[in-house]
Amino acid sequence: MTSLGHPTLSGLARNPGAPEDVLVRLAVHPAGRHGLSLRRGRLADGVVEALLTYGGSDTAVDLRRDRISPEMRRRIAGHPDPAIRDARADFVRQLVDIEAGIDIAGLEEA
Repeated sequence: MTSLGHPTLSGLARNPGAPEDVLVRLAVHPAGRHGLSLRRGRLADGVVEALLTYGGSDTAVDLRRDRISPEMRRRIAGHPDPAIRDARADFVRQLVDIEAGIDIAGLEEA
């Protein structure tokens, strides 16, 4: 789904041909982060850094497994902000608490 407030930014962030420097700049804007969250495939480390800087824990929830490099996983695991460091695990805990379905890979990752 496209961000209705700024559909152009959201759509540009999902564009597979968009260069990394454009994606980094889009990470500053909420609609750009929304589009990046829907983007398929691995995000470049520079884009992940920008998402962590501007998106906080809400964005960190989507930074998982095949979307980020092992280096960025280590960076998130050692992040000084516990909200970012624990975002994915907290999200999985919430799913378990409400008895929502989650695959075993998601549990293992958390």
